[in-house]
Amino acid sequence: MQRPEGRAEVGVDLLFRGDRDTAGPNPALISAQCFNGQTTDDRMPFPCARSRCLPSTLLLLAVLVYYPGWVSTVTSCPWDETGLLLWSEASSWQNGSVPAENEQVVIPSGRRVLLDVQPVVLTSLTIESGAALIWGNVAGLTLTTQYVLVDGEFHMGSASCRLKESAAIKLTGRSNSNIFMLDEENDEIRKVILARENATLEIHGMRKTSWTRLAQTIKPISHYPCAFVYDHSDHEVNAFAKERTKGLHIIVWNEDGTLYDFTRLQVFTPLKKFITSLPNGKVIGMYAVGDGICCRNKKKADFATLEDVIVNDLGGDVITKVGKEDSYSLLTQKGNKNTTQEHHLIKGQKSKYIEQKEEYLQLPLWEKQRDFQVAKSAKTTHQFFRVLTTHVAYPILELADTVRGWLPGDKILVTSTDYDWALAETRDVIHCHGECSDSQIRVNQTFYYTHYGNFTLNVDERAEVALLSRNIVIEGVVENECYAKDKVGIKRCKRFGGDTFGGHIKVLRGHASAHVQGAELYHMGQQGVLGSYPLHFHMCDDAKGSWFRDNSIHHSFQRCITVHGTDNVEISGNVCYDHLGHGYFLEDSVEQNNVLDGNLGLGTKNGALIMSDSTKEWCKEDLPGKTDFTVNCDEVSTFWLTHPNNEVINNVAAGGMAHGFMFVYADLPLGPSYERQKILGKVKPYTARSTGIKKFYNNVAHSNKRSGVFMDSLISTGRLESEKGVPENGIIQEENYYEPKEPTGDPNGTRVWNSKLERITTYKNKQNNMWIKGGNINVTFCSLADAASQSFSGGNTGLWTGVAVEYSVFIGRSDNLGEPRFYNEELANGSVLSNQFDGSVGGSPWHTITGVGIYQGPMLVKHSYFDRFATTYWNDTWQDELGKRPVSPAGAISWKKDSTYPVYTSQYTTNLTFGYCDGYSSNSTSGFWNEKRTGHWVYFGEPGKVFDWDDLDGTKSNHNWDRDGSLTGTPNTYIVRDRPFFTGPECTYRKDWHMTMCPYRYIKFELLGKGGNLNLQNKDKWALIAYRDDASQDPVIQPGKQRREYLARTYKSYLIDFNTTMAGAAFPDEIKIQGNGVERIIFVKIFSFHDRTNDSQLCPAGLCYNLKIILRNGNRTLRSCAGAKYSAFEDPRPTPSKVPLPTSCFGIGTPEGIGAVRWNEVPKIVHTDYTVPCITPPVDNERLDPSYVGCFVSGVHSFELSVRLQRTMTIEYCTKRCYQREYEYAGLMQSSVCLCGHSVNNSTEGTDIRSRGCSKDCSGNSDQKCGHGNRMSIWTTGLPD
Repeated sequence: MQRPEGRAEVGVDLLFRGDRDTAGPNPALISAQCFNGQTTDDRMPFPCARSRCLPSTLLLLAVLVYYPGWVSTVTSCPWDETGLLLWSEASSWQNGSVPAENEQVVIPSGRRVLLDVQPVVLTSLTIESGAALIWGNVAGLTLTTQYVLVDGEFHMGSASCRLKESAAIKLTGRSNSNIFMLDEENDEIRKVILARENATLEIHGMRKTSWTRLAQTIKPISHYPCAFVYDHSDHEVNAFAKERTKGLHIIVWNEDGTLYDFTRLQVFTPLKKFITSLPNGKVIGMYAVGDGICCRNKKKADFATLEDVIVNDLGGDVITKVGKEDSYSLLTQKGNKNTTQEHHLIKGQKSKYIEQKEEYLQLPLWEKQRDFQVAKSAKTTHQFFRVLTTHVAYPILELADTVRGWLPGDKILVTSTDYDWALAETRDVIHCHGECSDSQIRVNQTFYYTHYGNFTLNVDERAEVALLSRNIVIEGVVENECYAKDKVGIKRCKRFGGDTFGGHIKVLRGHASAHVQGAELYHMGQQGVLGSYPLHFHMCDDAKGSWFRDNSIHHSFQRCITVHGTDNVEISGNVCYDHLGHGYFLEDSVEQNNVLDGNLGLGTKNGALIMSDSTKEWCKEDLPGKTDFTVNCDEVSTFWLTHPNNEVINNVAAGGMAHGFMFVYADLPLGPSYERQKILGKVKPYTARSTGIKKFYNNVAHSNKRSGVFMDSLISTGRLESEKGVPENGIIQEENYYEPKEPTGDPNGTRVWNSKLERITTYKNKQNNMWIKGGNINVTFCSLADAASQSFSGGNTGLWTGVAVEYSVFIGRSDNLGEPRFYNEELANGSVLSNQFDGSVGGSPWHTITGVGIYQGPMLVKHSYFDRFATTYWNDTWQDELGKRPVSPAGAISWKKDSTYPVYTSQYTTNLTFGYCDGYSSNSTSGFWNEKRTGHWVYFGEPGKVFDWDDLDGTKSNHNWDRDGSLTGTPNTYIVRDRPFFTGPECTYRKDWHMTMCPYRYIKFELLGKGGNLNLQNKDKWALIAYRDDASQDPVIQPGKQRREYLARTYKSYLIDFNTTMAGAAFPDEIKIQGNGVERIIFVKIFSFHDRTNDSQLCPAGLCYNLKIILRNGNRTLRSCAGAKYSAFEDPRPTPSKVPLPTSCFGIGTPEGIGAVRWNEVPKIVHTDYTVPCITPPVDNERLDPSYVGCFVSGVHSFELSVRLQRTMTIEYCTKRCYQREYEYAGLMQSSVCLCGHSVNNSTEGTDIRSRGCSKDCSGNSDQKCGHGNRMSIWTTGLPD
């Protein structure tokens, strides 16, 4: 990620020091720092840390000796400061020696120490107020300790002088250790770097580009036809994969990658001669299958031969550690022991990186452009051996930017561009051998998945490429196995499969300065321990000028970066990968004016700290009781944004178990901020819901299991009656009532439509690309593509709010196909049908793919472009067995498939354009977009006929107002359900839409009240039946699960009948008829002369009338009026014209100028995918055709180098094998044995007996004969005379 403009990076240290104070032993110290124009206050001495230590008999206390009268000055680099005391000098320490192992080291006030040598392992390090530790510019220093308490200053480089040497801090200790500190709330904290009041924490690693994007698509090895020089698993070319029996499989290659020899040994006596016979330069691979080399206790002498060959002849050593059924492999070039590599994986042990699908030992011969590989995996894949071209084995990545500081040995991460974030892959940077430009890098391994590096119609789906390595590494050292004994710890071990007690860095209120940049944080965070996160601003109030920049946080046990009760900090350019719980976390719903800029996050997995982190199953375990809180859990998000008043720009959420970005807030401050805000008064109750979004700009969300961007629900405070007992931090799945006001944050202010989600890109998220249920939100200049089902949906948060989508691009299926996927359909008889798609499918292939799913509303869709929404028929061969045609319907404009909320009549679309003609669906059998360029502009799935569509309250009255005719071809046309209750003779049915186009005006009325059929307990019980007087044959019966609302035509009369068959049916005590879009109500005759004056207006001109009927007395017994005859209202207006069907393909446009892409900011794109050259192996023109010599008694010949292939021996293999070893003859016997010889004995004992001996079929070809018993079929090898 390139540093955004306006973000200062340079800090200047200003340090002033006087002579020794004559009144006491401590020197006067005045220290200030200037960062981003802000100068800290003078620092005063601070009391020593409260801590509980090991018994004094086990520890020594090291204290610096005081030297009076010194004066220090500051140069540009901290370690160049004059007057520093050296850690390495014994005279600097009170006991006359440098700190010994396990000491608790204290640097007292007035002392500034330079860490100039490798320190021993410490128990703790305390830097008192007025003291400082400065890290030396010495390569490889590692500080190992259980905690670092900073009350003074801790410097690892500075903003203007970065630390360029490698450095490490290792935080040790267990969760139950008796070495800990007490924090400001008197809680025990362990394994921490803690910066307290007046502290300075400065960590500045090398300047490195934090992340960038691909500029060219990189694909798996299967996409490159010239990738394999040798593929052991390719049965058609190399049958040796059939040799699956246990043993040590040995392959020998020529330097050009062609096969030289192959054998499998269970007894190792022949191995010495086999290896000795190989010429130098040949490449040897070994792989142990099953327990092929395990039996060292039974065959010690035989195993000793194996060890002797591998250790003494080939230069290996790991073989001596191999046990029963362990995995073992070796790769080397004969004659060069420096090339020898081994891999040993103990049975049951897992590889280090879980995301790696498979790993190989690799030996490149760059001058030959060949890479030889032997599998490491304990799995029996049968692709034990392979040879690739170096361009495939070590691909060159074309990057969008010139990257800085990415060096050989660094580890990078390439994100998934598919629906599953776990397809992200890590690789190591290697030397480019002169083949790379400034914006290219070479990596150590081919890729197993496609990583897209291009655009589709103004949608940027390029993979992010992040640097995980930094020269400063801060690691929480964890145990290999869980050690917990208490119930909570045991449960945690079971859930996460190991020790999750890592380290953490915590910055407290009143710190002088805190800047961490260019650091790699590994195994940080402490799962389930409140306040223990890798990087954490904790209750700092206003911390303007402090920041965390360009850090890499990976394999974290709890979050990545937390801003808690803190305002005005900057979190920018960080990489957050593979973490438990929310990633970038605004904790208490009070954090404001913070900047989250250019951060990347992915691999967001469930934790168990708070309910929103946790899975529903874990919530049920952790919150047992009568109340089921599982609905209030499992909303884990990469960016957890709990207050709108923050700047969130240029970030990427590249995949996790739920959401990418989640906007959610609480109506009261959470946690300790509840009491703190009583003092500060910045965040008052119910103000978050009235605060506009400060800035949400140019963010990207993809590959999330649920939504890319999600705005809905509330965080429970655990204090309000309306929360119905949901514990604090539980998620309340209901209206969030978000409604920005002016003045911002004032619940009594004026409603405004000024909050924007701008230039957002979302793609390949499994549920929704964006779900926005917020008040008066503008979603503008956005690009959405490849939703597994519904790309965009949402709704209002009250009667006066809505969402507007404008200047945006929606793509149904992009060019980013992803990985092929199999889908299986189980039939009633138990048989299974299987279909392979030529690209990824995010969910069920039966799902309807839509651009905008209208829900509740109003969702105003304006000035937007839609393309590639074509219904696909993906396997017509299944039609007979399923009784239906397999189909994935699609439509640009649609509705939520299972909506219980009727759509507001203020819902409309206008100025829409398309990249395809509206018409019947394409008949594609490939499962993806074809070139016919036809599809649906509008689609409604008929309930009961189309997968996943339900006929609920909302879907019963789905509609949309096509204001300008860009959907229907006729302005002011309503699209409604095709039933007489809604339609009339001037309507036109669209068969392909399953909807009808009508020229009428529509309103909505709702029946409210109490008593009788309208009692709350009668919700969802079909209490009412609605009739239109002139279409009484089509009554509308709605369950009324959410509301009893009905879509109605103006100038029509309606009868509302109470369902007399319902149990306890009775006339209500009170009835209220409320109109939506209604100016006047005359009985149930509804009309309006006004138009809305703005988009968020519920009723025309703001005039919402209603009629209230109260039953004062009389009989409440119900009688149905369904059979009564009432004259229909006669509409006095002229009859409108019938809506015509379009006769031409209108509305075709382009995405130019809209969507999220800013082409002037795209530095480079390579539109062609990464390719590799094909290298043709040399042809041997000198070899003659082998010829059969005869069948001979085997014992009289000096044939040697026996090889047995139980399943794959052929004449071709044996003769070529012996030819390459420069033998004149090849002998085959016992159907599976091949030997080589220089001559054939023509003595009497060798008389040709072909007629009565060599009749055994070859193990690899039953049409060939390979000797028999002690008889040998002998062939010439083709060696020229």
